[in-house]
Amino acid sequence: MKKISLFITLLIISSNLYARENPFVPTQSYNEEVARLNEINDSYPDEFEGQEKLYIQEIQDKMKSNPDSINKDTKSVKKKAKSDLTEDKIKSLITKAQEKTVKETKQLVEQLKEKEEIIYVKPRTDVAIEKQVLPFVKLEYTNQKLDLYSKYKVFKKFTLPNQNKIILDFYAKENFYTKREDLNSTNFTKVTVGNHQKDKFFRVVVELTSTPDNYEVTYTDGHVTIFRLEQM
Repeated sequence: MKKISLFITLLIISSNLYARENPFVPTQSYNEEVARLNEINDSYPDEFEGQEKLYIQEIQDKMKSNPDSINKDTKSVKKKAKSDLTEDKIKSLITKAQEKTVKETKQLVEQLKEKEEIIYVKPRTDVAIEKQVLPFVKLEYTNQKLDLYSKYKVFKKFTLPNQNKIILDFYAKENFYTKREDLNSTNFTKVTVGNHQKDKFFRVVVELTSTPDNYEVTYTDGHVTIFRLEQM
């Protein structure tokens, strides 16, 4: 029994001596630290490439050439990473990356502005605009001409002194409130339709940009045309 116990004791001592005499056999702590540093090295984002990554690479190379230095180098790596890669530094690096992205975006926008072609299209004066003022009064106008359509008959046309207006009266027995329409035209500014139900007619007032003498008016029973004469 004593011989067996002595043999086991000698076997354990021999194993420990072998581990100490053979420095090239990696210990478990060495393997764990190598794996940890490799993980840090692989997961570093581009924004953090710099002294920290170079320092880790230096430690890895040193570990490969001298495995016995793992214990003291591990402590220095942890201390270095903790002191250099602070929260403020990470925020600063992220801010710089964002500023770089904003700057590149502005440069791209400026390049697009330089290439953009600006085409000016002159408004057409021959395209008629339609307005249904009342169910029985419709307008079509351009810059040069205004057409008024109604199912009722014009019985009177006149102007007022010193006023840029043409006034038309139509026979009717309609009941409605006064209607006003602004016109997008260089020669006609507004049309107002007022009711005179008691006297059995309604009145249309066409406001002009010039005196009525510069306009020609023609009308039939339900169609009035006001045309701007050519300026001399």
